[in-house]
Amino acid sequence: MMNHDCLILLASADVSGQYSSLKLDQADKQRLQQYPRLAQRIDWQSSRFLKQQLSASYSRFSLTHKKGYAGLIACSSVQHIPGIDMEYAQERDFLALAQLCYSDNEQQWLAQQPDLSTAFYQLWTLKEAFIKISHGQLTDMRRWCLIPTGYDGIHIPALNSPVQAYSCVIDEHWHISVVYPASCSVLAQNCTYGFGHWHNYAFNWHQWPVSPSV
Repeated sequence: MMNHDCLILLASADVSGQYSSLKLDQADKQRLQQYPRLAQRIDWQSSRFLKQQLSASYSRFSLTHKKGYAGLIACSSVQHIPGIDMEYAQERDFLALAQLCYSDNEQQWLAQQPDLSTAFYQLWTLKEAFIKISHGQLTDMRRWCLIPTGYDGIHIPALNSPVQAYSCVIDEHWHISVVYPASCSVLAQNCTYGFGHWHNYAFNWHQWPVSPSV
């Protein structure tokens, strides 16, 4: 792996067989002592496999996992922890869910989209990634309005510490978004590595524009 200032690692569930309990860091060893059943979970195995791919220079990282699949984003030489989220697309009442976690602008935008599922998960994963970089909670979903007044599409907030944000769809069902400091010089498509059956996958990242207002 090249020594980028940002790395994005994505793994399908079949990497769980390559997980090594002997390579766990001290924090994860302590978690296993407290919750030993974690060791049997595919989510734990695949996400910790990804952690085990990092060199010591990547001290800032964020994890996500779902159905045994996992994602990790890591940065070096930056003060802020990056954010990542992955979701598996399922049919649901997207407009009803949006009332619980999206702003009025976002709900209006979502209702106009021809592909409700993709639009919903793009917003959801981006908001989750923002929650992670801000050390927030799921209740902060409404805090991050990604459809500013006067705009007809997703725009990333122009924060005091600028960020760049990307989304991609894998195998038609997996929606993944990452948010990391703009000071990182590498683009998402140039620092993404796949593992398991996502090895050599051509990840097609879309970079979102930034809103001119904070």
